[in-house]
Amino acid sequence: MGAGLAGVTSAWYLAEAGHQVVVIEREAQVASAASFANGGIIAPSRAYPWPSPRMLGTFLKAFVSNAQAVRIPLRLDPEFWLWGLRFLSHCSARRYREILAAKVRLARYSQQQLAALVERTGIEYHRLTNGVLYVYRSEDDLERGWQRAAPMRELGFALVRLDARGAVALEPALAGGSAVAGAIHSPGDEAGDSARFCRELAERCRARGVQFLLDCEIVALDTVDDRVREVATRKGRVRADAFVCALGLIDARLREPLRASLPVYPVKGYSVTVPIRQPEAAPRHAGIDESKLVTWCPMGVEMRLTGGAEFAGYARSHKPENFARLLAAFEELFPGAIDAAHARTWACLRPMTPESTPRFGSSRYVNLWFNVGHGHMGWALAAGAGRITADLVTGRSPEIDLEGLRIVRT
Repeated sequence: MGAGLAGVTSAWYLAEAGHQVVVIEREAQVASAASFANGGIIAPSRAYPWPSPRMLGTFLKAFVSNAQAVRIPLRLDPEFWLWGLRFLSHCSARRYREILAAKVRLARYSQQQLAALVERTGIEYHRLTNGVLYVYRSEDDLERGWQRAAPMRELGFALVRLDARGAVALEPALAGGSAVAGAIHSPGDEAGDSARFCRELAERCRARGVQFLLDCEIVALDTVDDRVREVATRKGRVRADAFVCALGLIDARLREPLRASLPVYPVKGYSVTVPIRQPEAAPRHAGIDESKLVTWCPMGVEMRLTGGAEFAGYARSHKPENFARLLAAFEELFPGAIDAAHARTWACLRPMTPESTPRFGSSRYVNLWFNVGHGHMGWALAAGAGRITADLVTGRSPEIDLEGLRIVRT
C-alpha cells in the first residue's frame, strides 16, 4: 500500500525474495507525493533527531515568529497538540542520544543497501557521490555547527571543517556570492533525484512481475480475527496473504482499522526546481546553507532548492513568499547561477513521527507490516527501510537492530 520510496523499495526487495507483489497507489504516477521533489540529499552524517533540548526554544519561537524556517501557525488542531506533546516528551539529552543511535544505525544501513541496489540495477538518477557541503555564514554559526557535529564525529563520520578559503577551494562557485565563514564537508554523504530513482526502480519491479494499481485509492480493510484478508479500493478489492502499509500520510478512516499506534503528523516543506543558467556559477556539490536552512542539490541541468518546516495540518496550499526565501538565499551565495523566472514550485507533506524516526514491524494483525513515518529523511532511509520490511515479511531477521524503530501495538 503506497508507491512512494517506501512502497517501491519494499516491493523490489519482496519481489527479489520471490514473492508475487501488487502495489496499490491512489496517485496516477509513482512517487507523486512526499517522494516527488524533496531536497535530494542522502546524509547519514546529518541524521540528527528533531527532538532535542535546543528544539524547545525553536518551537516556542515558532509560535510567535514567521521569519524562521520552523513555523507553527496558532490554531485548534487536537492531532497536532497531541503529536507536539509527544515530541516535547523526547526533548531531553537522554532521549536525544537514544534516538540518534537508532537513526544513524538505520541511515548507515540504508546507504549501504542503496549502493548495492544501484550496482545491481544500474539505475541513473543524477547521483552525486562527491559529498555534501554544509555552509555557514558566520564564525559563530560555524562553531555551533562543529560542536553539534561532535557526536557524529564520535560515531566515526569523516567530517572536515573548512575555513572560508577552504570552502571556496572545494566549491569554487562560492567565490562569486556573499561571504561565508566556512563550511563542514561530509565526503561520505551523497545526493540524487529521488523521484527519478523511484520511477526507474518501479520499472525494474514491473520487469520482475510486480503489478502497479495506480489511481487506486484504498478506502477500507477487510479483516478476520488477527489477519487482514483484503483491502477495498475505489476500483475493487485486492486479496493477499500479507500486506505492507507503506503509506505516507494515512487517511483518518484507515488509522483505526490498522490497529497500531501511528503518531504521524504532516510537516510541510517547500521546494523549487529551476533551470541552471550559468553552470560555471552553480555549485557542484549538494549542500545546505546552515545559517538560513536552505538546501540545494544539482540534478543534471536543473537545481533543486528546498526548505521550511511548517506545522499547518493537511493543507498543501502555498504562497509565492514560501519559495522567494529559498531563491533569495541561493542567489546570495550563487548569483546568476539559476533562471528563477522558470522555476517550478512544490509543497509536500512529510510524514513525521514525534521522534523523527520511522516505524517497522507488525501490530494487531499478524500479516500486516508497517514501513511508515520516514519524515524529512525518507530518501536517505528508503533502501534500508525497504530491505528491513521485506526481511520481516519473509520471516528473516533484519541485519540491524530495530530497537527504537518498531511499531507499537494498540
